[in-house]
Amino acid sequence: MSVITVDDVGGQSLERLNKILAGVPGGVWKAASAALKRAGDSAKTKAGQFAAAEYTISKGDFMRNVTEKARLTGGAGGVASMKISFAGRVLPLLTFNTRFSKDGLVQTQVKRNGGAATLEHAFVASIFGPAAVFERVGAPRFPVEQKYGPSTAHMMQSEAVIEKMDETIRDTFDKRIEHEILRVLNGWGG
Repeated sequence: MSVITVDDVGGQSLERLNKILAGVPGGVWKAASAALKRAGDSAKTKAGQFAAAEYTISKGDFMRNVTEKARLTGGAGGVASMKISFAGRVLPLLTFNTRFSKDGLVQTQVKRNGGAATLEHAFVASIFGPAAVFERVGAPRFPVEQKYGPSTAHMMQSEAVIEKMDETIRDTFDKRIEHEILRVLNGWGG
């Protein structure tokens, strides 16, 4: 499991929020948590795009194979941080940029900034279900072992992905907080 933590979201926005909604009971919490929830949803939606920029996986394949949870934590002055955890299984090597030919040559590239590697003793077959990359464990034909790439949680541990997630959460929070203040002041929503 990979956990992305964003602390001190809002900074100056939270100070302004506290001043404007000081007289509204629970207003600070409502506005800040709604803005942070929207920021987290935006970041989770873009997570596949960020992972696809670093790894040779499509955004759709990433999103189909990820399980994520978001948790808001607060303090006296409103919501202070957010944790988004990503979990998932390792992905079959064919999910990434893997090419194979009829003569048995298998080449794969998992990270975009790396080159393709040739897997010497690997082959592609449909043994236990859909087609996958396998390698023999010993001299006889069986047993074979399936080859995998990284999990979605592992992809989310990339520094570049964490930076982009943090930036997205902060930007969306700053854009969204004005709308949430207006909602609380007008009594819109729950």
